[in-house]
Amino acid sequence: MNWRFQLTKAKHEIRETLHIASNVLQINIWRIAIIVLISLVILRKDVNLQLNLKSPMQLEETVLNEKAIKVEPELTNQETSTKTSLKDVMDIVLPNKKMKSGVMLKKQSVAASKFSNLGFILNPTYAKRNNISPQIVAEKARICDAYIKRFAPVAIGEMKAYGIPGSITLAQGLLESNVGESLLAVQNKNHFGIKCFSKNCKKGHCSNYTDDSHKDFFRKYDSDWASYRAHSLFLQRNRYRHLLKLPQTDYKSWAKGLSKAGYATDKQYAEKLIRIINTLKLHRFDKQ
Repeated sequence: MNWRFQLTKAKHEIRETLHIASNVLQINIWRIAIIVLISLVILRKDVNLQLNLKSPMQLEETVLNEKAIKVEPELTNQETSTKTSLKDVMDIVLPNKKMKSGVMLKKQSVAASKFSNLGFILNPTYAKRNNISPQIVAEKARICDAYIKRFAPVAIGEMKAYGIPGSITLAQGLLESNVGESLLAVQNKNHFGIKCFSKNCKKGHCSNYTDDSHKDFFRKYDSDWASYRAHSLFLQRNRYRHLLKLPQTDYKSWAKGLSKAGYATDKQYAEKLIRIINTLKLHRFDKQ
């Protein structure tokens, strides 16, 4: 009888031990599950935070080796704080004429391609004297407007970093690149006609468009933004540095100073910049 009692007691103790172990195991499983769930939530928040920090502004992939001040504005077609008025341009170039609504006819589009994008702005009486279609003039004004909307934020960023009036940067970009459509701007992403004077160029550093003279080699950039940054750094040279002492809103003195310092060989360079700024009201960006 004694051994039966001992056997029963042992079975009871085993059942109690298994019951306790089962409860402990269940509690630990719940704890582990809760810890894993909390970890996943925290990890997800961290990933979202990182994505949110990166998403508002996709910066240019390539940044110049010359990093003085890091300002990398987005190159987008976003609206600027003050719109360029196409009506204002039309009123100057073709006063008292109304543009017909609708899409340009193919024939007119071909005719428009024969004119420089800035031709009607630099010579405001030409369209009226030669009876140019208002549609053609409006198309050229639209191209200018699109360029300004895209690059005004970049010019403003460079102005705040380097002190060059946004109006001057935009006017030079418009003029030097034929509003972004010159061969140099399209193939080299060079909007300012910056030449290469290096004697030991690496592949892809520059290219030639006229002859074998190295004076006619122009810089190539990986992005449009890089061209704008190169322009800002170019104007930090001793030849142009005195212009930084001018008021940021004195675009006329800037234009005349650039011409006098030899930025371009065109004797009417300053006059052209000032006309572009006044017609397209680029001086509004100098106050931002």
